[in-house]
Amino acid sequence: MREVFDKSRIKELFAKNSRFYTALLFSTLSAVLSQGLNFFTLILVTRKVGESVIGHFSVIQSIVILLVSFGILGQNASSVALTSRFKKRYPNQLGLLLGNAYILSGLVLILIGGILLFSADRLFPEIFMDLFPRLAGIAIIFLWTSAMTYDMMQVSIMIGLEAYRDLIKTDALKGLISISIIYTLSIRYGTSGIVLGYLISCFMGVITNQFFIRNNLKMLKVKINFSYSPRIIRRILDIGLPVFTAALFISFATWLTNKMIFAEINGAAALGIVFVCRQIMYLIQFIPVQISRVLLPIISDDREIHNLKRVRVTSLITVVVISTLLAVIGILFEDYILMTFKVDAGLASWPYRIILLTVIFSSVNMILGQFVIAGKNPWIRAIADFIISIIMISITYLMKDNYLFTALPWAFLISFIMSDIVLIYHVGVKSFFANELTKN
Repeated sequence: MREVFDKSRIKELFAKNSRFYTALLFSTLSAVLSQGLNFFTLILVTRKVGESVIGHFSVIQSIVILLVSFGILGQNASSVALTSRFKKRYPNQLGLLLGNAYILSGLVLILIGGILLFSADRLFPEIFMDLFPRLAGIAIIFLWTSAMTYDMMQVSIMIGLEAYRDLIKTDALKGLISISIIYTLSIRYGTSGIVLGYLISCFMGVITNQFFIRNNLKMLKVKINFSYSPRIIRRILDIGLPVFTAALFISFATWLTNKMIFAEINGAAALGIVFVCRQIMYLIQFIPVQISRVLLPIISDDREIHNLKRVRVTSLITVVVISTLLAVIGILFEDYILMTFKVDAGLASWPYRIILLTVIFSSVNMILGQFVIAGKNPWIRAIADFIISIIMISITYLMKDNYLFTALPWAFLISFIMSDIVLIYHVGVKSFFANELTKN
């Protein structure tokens, strides 16, 4: 036991994984500013507008996330991995990579705009906001989708460039916008105000991200090249399509299950409570998310097997310990946390506890997913997320009539457990047997 806490061993551990821990530090600082301020804003908004308004916003947000999964085409993962690889191995092709990434998402967003214009009434009747006519509301959803798509892709590019200090600045700006604009608009205009606030926040993020990306590319003497390249597009899609498929499964299941709950009597209130519980879940997942963000460029680029294993083991153990500890703390302080959001504790108690348990399994799922993407097996990630989506939809459908407030939480928990089993088999058990067969 004394050896474990020996100072020299701890220093050696940090020295051997310095790139990982440095990236984790700056990524964490940036997210503290953004997510911390955003979480504080959501507390204020929920206390002011109530569960039903938050529930309506939740179902609209799920529509946007579904559309973004189409617009980004998995580039939240491919941009990280490919930017990191091109920066080190093919710097003269980096500008062409980024230009084609922007072109690809732009073309898909044009298609999404056409679908929304002609089919939104049938596909997404939940898009109704008192402040705007129907067509204006659809236009706002399209603009929010576009801004979020490019914001996510730009953040991925900055992570690939390892520009974590710049991410701190952009995340600080988005966090300040959350407090100053989203809260103010929500008080005055309810659901419409919240949607407008997030739209403005995303657009400001896109502008700021692009400024810092240009600065980083200047230092590398790289210019974004918008010349169409089938070869580059193919490389983007090789990684992006499996990730897109996986994201599509999850975003479709989230939208459909939210739609199911929203359609029930008291569904908006139930959805609002689950939304609040999920925000607490995201807060607890703060460190696991940061580890996941910095993990992919490191394990995608590192060619030494020994280093890869060390980083994988370190990241997985860290995630399990932190998420378990924070989930336990969350349960111990349940009354105070629910009181902070001013939600009905009698209705929210069981959804809250189930979702806190889900934190552990979903955090592990994030890390294992990065392992398979970096290991050039991204379709395994898609299969795991397909399992999540099928179980989520099935359990929600079966439970919503009799257990409206806990249907979604149980669906989250069981689906992530089953997905983890698939990923653990592939990452651990299958690779172990493959190595043993190779030895023999």
